[in-house]
Amino acid sequence: MITNETLDAIMSRRSVRGYKSEPIPPEILTAILEAGKAAPYVSPDSRHFTVIQDSDLISRLNKAAIEEGIKLGGTQREIFSRPGFNGTYGAPVVVILSGNKDTVQYEAVCAASVQNMLIAAQSLGVASCWAYFPIFVFHGEHAEEWLVELGVPEGYKPCASVLLGYGAEES
Repeated sequence: MITNETLDAIMSRRSVRGYKSEPIPPEILTAILEAGKAAPYVSPDSRHFTVIQDSDLISRLNKAAIEEGIKLGGTQREIFSRPGFNGTYGAPVVVILSGNKDTVQYEAVCAASVQNMLIAAQSLGVASCWAYFPIFVFHGEHAEEWLVELGVPEGYKPCASVLLGYGAEES
């Protein structure tokens, strides 16, 4: 089997659902975001990244997403109603990727960016998870308020998020 650093990062990457509060150094976070921006795209304005590092804002986002997820009922209600549930898993960084609704296949453009970010994070020793959970806030009655607060440009639709941090040790 052929192997190299890129294939090793792809094959060893796993979704992490538990993070230390330790911040990611700015140069490492920048490299991960740049990898996301290097993904194939239709035009430079086909996607937008919102980087959230404020723990209070992440906590509010988590709470609001839980409330919206519970409203959906079914499995979401069961999971999100569990005491202590945290859909951002304590990650110190949440990146929301939004696609320009005027761009053909903006969801695919965002997905390509997510994949690049996940592989870059792995190669740099940062744990990650592709999570839809934070996006629930954009499906509720306060969606417009969240778009404004998070600085999502008009005409863009949040369609993915990436959780980043250093994985918590297994107990």
